[in-house]
Amino acid sequence: MTAQAASMHIVSRRALMGSSILVVESILRLGLVAAVSLWIAHELGPARFGLLNHVSALVAVFLWAAMLGLETPLTARLAHSAPSGLLLGSAIALRLLTGLLGAAVVIAAAVLLHGPADEAVLLTAIVALSVPLSAPFVVDAFFKARGDALAPAVARLVATLLSCAAKVACLLLGGGLVALAWTVALEALLVSVALLVAYRQRAAAEPGGPLRVQRAQMAALLRECGPYLVAALAAGAYMKVDVVMLGVLASDEQTGLYSLSQKLCEVLYLVPVIVVDVLFPALVRHQALHGQGATPQVFFDLTFATALLATLLAIVCVVLALPALFGEPYRPTVGIFLLHAWACLGIALNHARFKWMAATGREALAPAVAFGGVLLALLLHALLIPAHGAFGAALGTVLAYLVSGWLVSYAVPALRPVAAMQTRALWPWGRLWAEWNRRRAAVAAPGGPA
Repeated sequence: MTAQAASMHIVSRRALMGSSILVVESILRLGLVAAVSLWIAHELGPARFGLLNHVSALVAVFLWAAMLGLETPLTARLAHSAPSGLLLGSAIALRLLTGLLGAAVVIAAAVLLHGPADEAVLLTAIVALSVPLSAPFVVDAFFKARGDALAPAVARLVATLLSCAAKVACLLLGGGLVALAWTVALEALLVSVALLVAYRQRAAAEPGGPLRVQRAQMAALLRECGPYLVAALAAGAYMKVDVVMLGVLASDEQTGLYSLSQKLCEVLYLVPVIVVDVLFPALVRHQALHGQGATPQVFFDLTFATALLATLLAIVCVVLALPALFGEPYRPTVGIFLLHAWACLGIALNHARFKWMAATGREALAPAVAFGGVLLALLLHALLIPAHGAFGAALGTVLAYLVSGWLVSYAVPALRPVAAMQTRALWPWGRLWAEWNRRRAAVAAPGGPA
């Protein structure tokens, strides 16, 4: 084995290990958060649960804006052995300033939407504290630049455990909505502290490790993150626009019914994301060996097949279990979920396409595609929610993901090669069966792979 081949092998193994850690962390954290959220939904009822989720979604959009898309340029700088303390200290200061501005803007938005005396404004003001408190989240870029996925994963998982414990205490003690809103700000604080402690331990031996702030670095980082800000804002708006608009255009009860469906869907959506992330290193290696025009169809086939099977299984489970677990107040959520769950297919196609763009050097198209999806979602929700409430939000979400994640590929010339593969993946069973048989034959053949 040549030195170059050995180096590539080590990098691949390290990347695979890091991806595996992140997948496990995502499953544990999302599963824990979903379980506690479902308990909260059961205890609060649709109207109160809907109000809490509307406020959280509204703040989340401004949180994504305050993040500035800073992680990508910051990781790139740190990967080139730049002084970590100076860069991270300046980045945290920049994020703190934008976080304070974002918190002020979201509170003003809540006042405009609901009126100054509405309970939603108080809840928004509390939850909005999480925006500036999350400024140290940029420390994660330091660990990514050094290929260390374990330390930040443990830090986030511990903080989530403590935050969920606080939510459980609120439920057991009858703390109400205001107490639950404080746990959102508490979680941001806990994650920030955990990441800073992990950084201090990891960077103790590095020159320039202590955090410090320099205005010139802040200005440089602000200039560099400009191209990524649109993509970050679009991603945040895309995920939360349905709950935000539902809270404005419909009742709290409709928002609560939809929010429970959304919490269940978030667990479901993790399936295609994990499959794509696991297959992505192999896709990158395949593209490097065979060129940009050699994307294997099986990459899209496996992603869509697992998403479809997971959707069908989730529908069966929800139909059987949700009425028994949540009772009559949430019975309409079953019908909402029967529609809402199919958005998983659009997410599968969209996420697979995004990874294909990254593997083939077309990632510059991602912000425009994402922003177009946000505009489509806004239009669909504005048309459907006033007439159909939570069902309209679910239909708008499904259509937005399918159109932006699949049909838009035909409208963009550079994405037409992937559009054909996405369409073929809608019926993947014959090709997957043939691929399975081919691999079995290769293993069984003399001298085949072990």
